[in-house]
Amino acid sequence: MVQQAERGADGYFECFHHGSNTNPAKFATLDEVAEFLRRNPGAGVRMNPRWSKISRFVFIDGVPL
Repeated sequence: MVQQAERGADGYFECFHHGSNTNPAKFATLDEVAEFLRRNPGAGVRMNPRWSKISRFVFIDGVPL
């Protein structure tokens, strides 16, 4: 299944540090999301469908992180 990062109800993308599902770091752009994921190995981003946290096999513009 392919999932896609989408903004939450507040208009921001939510990212989480490795091992955390609380206190998200919120970002306005996918560029900011990509930078966060690159700087924080094991971090994840909420994606739809199912609004689940994904931390493996994340691709930004077709490039694996």
